[in-house]
Amino acid sequence: MYRRAVVCLIGRSLSRSSPRLFNRAVAAGAGNTFGFRNYSQEVKAEKHEFQAETKNLLDIVAKSLYSEQEVFLRELVSNSSDALEKRRYNEISKDMAVTAAGDQIPYEIRIKTEGGKIIIEDTGCGMDRNELVNLLGTIAKSGSKEFRTNDAKSAESIIGQFGVGFYSAFMVADKVSVITKKHDDNSIGYRWSWSGDSSYEIVEDPNAKPGCRIELELRDGDQSQFALPERLIEVISKYSYFVTVPIFVNGERVNTMNAIWTMDSKDVTPEMHETFFRQLAKTHHAHLIHDRPRYTLQYKTDAPLNLRVLLYIPSHKVNQVEFTTDFEDSGVSLYARKVLIKAHAKELLPRYLRFVIGVVDSEDVPLNLSREMLQKDAVIVKLRRVITERIIRFLTKEMKKDRIKYTDFYNGYSMFFKEGIVVEQDFGVKEQIAQLLLFDTSNFKPGTTTSLEEYVERMQKDQDAIYYLYSPSRQLAENSPYYESFKQQNKEVLFLHDAADEMVLLMMNEFKGKKIVSVEAYLKEQGLQSEHEKTEMTRDSDKKQLLDYIRDSLGSVKVFEIHPMQSPSSHPFVITAINHSAMRHVLRINNPKQSEHLINVKPVLHVNFSHPVIKGLPKLKRKNEKLAKDVIEQVYDNALVTAGLIGDTSAFVPRINKILGDLLNEGNSSTILTP
Repeated sequence: MYRRAVVCLIGRSLSRSSPRLFNRAVAAGAGNTFGFRNYSQEVKAEKHEFQAETKNLLDIVAKSLYSEQEVFLRELVSNSSDALEKRRYNEISKDMAVTAAGDQIPYEIRIKTEGGKIIIEDTGCGMDRNELVNLLGTIAKSGSKEFRTNDAKSAESIIGQFGVGFYSAFMVADKVSVITKKHDDNSIGYRWSWSGDSSYEIVEDPNAKPGCRIELELRDGDQSQFALPERLIEVISKYSYFVTVPIFVNGERVNTMNAIWTMDSKDVTPEMHETFFRQLAKTHHAHLIHDRPRYTLQYKTDAPLNLRVLLYIPSHKVNQVEFTTDFEDSGVSLYARKVLIKAHAKELLPRYLRFVIGVVDSEDVPLNLSREMLQKDAVIVKLRRVITERIIRFLTKEMKKDRIKYTDFYNGYSMFFKEGIVVEQDFGVKEQIAQLLLFDTSNFKPGTTTSLEEYVERMQKDQDAIYYLYSPSRQLAENSPYYESFKQQNKEVLFLHDAADEMVLLMMNEFKGKKIVSVEAYLKEQGLQSEHEKTEMTRDSDKKQLLDYIRDSLGSVKVFEIHPMQSPSSHPFVITAINHSAMRHVLRINNPKQSEHLINVKPVLHVNFSHPVIKGLPKLKRKNEKLAKDVIEQVYDNALVTAGLIGDTSAFVPRINKILGDLLNEGNSSTILTP
């Protein structure tokens, strides 16, 4: 894998410090500032064959390596940037800041267009004849890599290992010329030219100025779009907006905003973050242009990966419609040394973090990494893991630091975390995400939430599980028959009011070594009657007969098992089931007929003999058995509703009306139900 053509490849622009220097630099341009140069025919050109490459190989590099033609400009600008950085290093280390003419040449890249031609100039390090032969004459020969080898201690900031980026110019041009000269007093200028065949020419150019100038003659067809200044500005804004040196197109400065992710976080003001956030929103999520960051995560590391990361979480709250229809693209862009590799780089973060907006910059990422290779590249895979873990740790810390702010954020983004737990394969990552969840709890007043980690810290010494109860509202939860025994034992229960919460805890199954158990499952396992009551039941033939009557009235599908319930309780019937929570979830999705899903539920019916309805059933059975069976059916369905195991309640109203009518016809209802 290689990133660019040559570290010094595009390294020359004319001096912009004064109009005099600029005019002098283009004086040889065929009488026009933007034209291609005419060269003296008296200078004999050297013709060279490529050392190890054929025309077919060059065609592959030019036409197949990159999936989008516009990246040629990214490659050439990147090479210019590297050449300027090498020049900067040379001037610092060798005191070469002043040219032979005694004029200070600025660090910049200038791009000009005319007709079907593009000229790209920079004031970088420039090249001599040998470098032209060795660097441009051999594909995958990296000047940056050699520079690094020769002076490794001082050249750590140079991006290395590239060598094909320059040839991407042939995706759009059928002729390319490079005019270059080093900054030394005695250096000679050269012109390197190639028309796409298996050879190239080098000729001395007395008009060459320090740096590099690339001249492209565009192919006919779609490539002509790149002769338009506005198209070049668009491409530069997309890929090279944050290059450190100024970039001009036909005299207009394009990159006016600094790459603040490379700055020390303490030097970046909130105003700078807000401006940068909105700049990102323009290309990532247009509806956030007027928004501002709620959270900002900025950090840098050099090991195990070189990373410069700046991520934002918007203040905007995502609703259910947006969650399902929006945010399909990632909001994070991947850069290598301030050069855009891919916008909307969904490979960088898991889909459940698609609400994050920002930039990841890593020198470890090859510049010519194709879209197809992003998912498989080992560096990208490692980046994804490292950044994901960092975001989760950051949010966990923010939750502990400011619960009010975090809760406000959580109310708009909790569905992303729940999605993450469902789709994530690694249980360790699931558990990390689960730390971000918040729940209503029986221990606190309404409106005060808890995390799973906080729940575990408060657990009773003899408690070995995290208990939860799904209920549409807190009031229903507090009056649930399943919560009664926990309340009596002063055991904390998480109240889940969102069906997604229940599904998430089902998939988690445990947290920090503690099992996650629904109160229904716990009650089914422990039983709702004491051993004393079981013994008494075998001796009480009247109660046993009533249980048999209730079972026969409801049928074996509705009653898999039947038992007396430990009193006291405010409910006549309580139902427990195999995989109670899972069956409730299936019911929500499929909404099957009651007879169909109850076969799988295998309901266990617990009867509360202390309840007035159950006490009055024997008398009602003697007076009006049909009405007694209607009451049993209604009380049973009420228990299904309480358990969340029934979807369609439309049949309730006619039956309730019938029961009320029959009771009134029989006389005083309280007399009928009185034992």
